[in-house]
Amino acid sequence: MGYLGNRLGVLAFGISGFLPIGLQAQTTPNQAEAGKGFSGQGGAKPGIAGQPVPGSTPLKADPVLDQYLIRWEQEMTKVQTLVAKLQLIEVDKTFGARKTSLGMAKYMKAGTQIAPVSLALLELRKENKPEIDKKYLCTANYLYEIQFELKEIKSYELPKPKPGQVGNDNFLLFLFGMKSDEVKRRYDIRLAKEDQYYGYFEIYPRFAQDKADFQRAQLVLNRATALPRRVWFEQPNGSETTWDLADLQTQVPLNRAEFDPPVRPAGWREVQQPAMASGASRMPRTNP
Repeated sequence: MGYLGNRLGVLAFGISGFLPIGLQAQTTPNQAEAGKGFSGQGGAKPGIAGQPVPGSTPLKADPVLDQYLIRWEQEMTKVQTLVAKLQLIEVDKTFGARKTSLGMAKYMKAGTQIAPVSLALLELRKENKPEIDKKYLCTANYLYEIQFELKEIKSYELPKPKPGQVGNDNFLLFLFGMKSDEVKRRYDIRLAKEDQYYGYFEIYPRFAQDKADFQRAQLVLNRATALPRRVWFEQPNGSETTWDLADLQTQVPLNRAEFDPPVRPAGWREVQQPAMASGASRMPRTNP
């Protein structure tokens, strides 16, 4: 995985932290609905002849959507820590491959109210494999990818956040610290449907730098709490990624030392990767 692939761990923490304890017993969002039925187009891709490109014109005000976004913004600020089990499904349309990983995520909000810092830890293992395959660690300044099979640690310097932001200018900010008005400015977001437990939202990028990373996404919010449960997105090449978050516990006591930079074990190598420019990465990508 490249740099954008590494950031998928950060994305998982951003989503999973906002489902409070007690929702595990609710019905799981219909997996078949992931990425389906965009604007009644049956999953048609944007830009097809005869159809307007999503995001090219402002949408009319939607009071129900606004209520979701405002509540989402309010609830996001409350989460200080979390521990979550998750499932990652990656579909590579180029090679016709499908991969499922299981994992554990931890998140802690550190720093001060004026200068908050998001710390994240993700462990992933291949389905039906007990051993941890990869580990991702996000500190205040660096993202680390730890590959156990290769005995390698890759480190990426993160762009510094703008004053008042929870994270740097990417999809993590969308989940943690972006205001509802900013969400609507940056993304064409629409309430597509609701069932008994969840609201399903279509998301299209408005700006070129976002369109380079994904062409459409679906966000599933819990109707009772207006908080995320699942995120699906499609890359420009058609490959898909689904994060399904369940078995979550928020406000769990965590040790700050868990998020310290990793110590390189004997026999391992550490590789410093080029620093990422601010705004260059908004959505994680899968690689073959």
